[in-house]
Amino acid sequence: MLQRDYMLNEARKLALLLAKLMGLKAEGNPAEYEAELNRALQSEYNTELAFMLGLSEKEFESTLLAENYSVEKLNALSQILYVFAEPFEKNEATAGILKKVIQIFDLLENKHHYESFDNLNKRSHIYSFFKDYGQL
Repeated sequence: MLQRDYMLNEARKLALLLAKLMGLKAEGNPAEYEAELNRALQSEYNTELAFMLGLSEKEFESTLLAENYSVEKLNALSQILYVFAEPFEKNEATAGILKKVIQIFDLLENKHHYESFDNLNKRSHIYSFFKDYGQL
């Protein structure tokens, strides 16, 4: 029962965080959005956006595996990065972020046997981006 309560509390906390970040992004204040994003990454994942985005695909995967994040934290991280990448401008920076999102989705599916319709839909949008961008 205690484990279930902890998991529900973590899920609620991460959902509120995502909602706050999405609201800040919609308001169109990029400085405040990025500052809040970095605060969230620091408190929840003990990292910063610039560090995470600077990792190679192999380093990013190694970091995720070493940290041994829960399914909920991995899923929330994928959502945070996905929202950060929007509106999917066709450039290397966006492609790099979306590759990391795909890596998280792969980890969720292969290691944790977790799939969701939302993630499958986002994966489809990402593949469309790469097809249009010429990287698929």
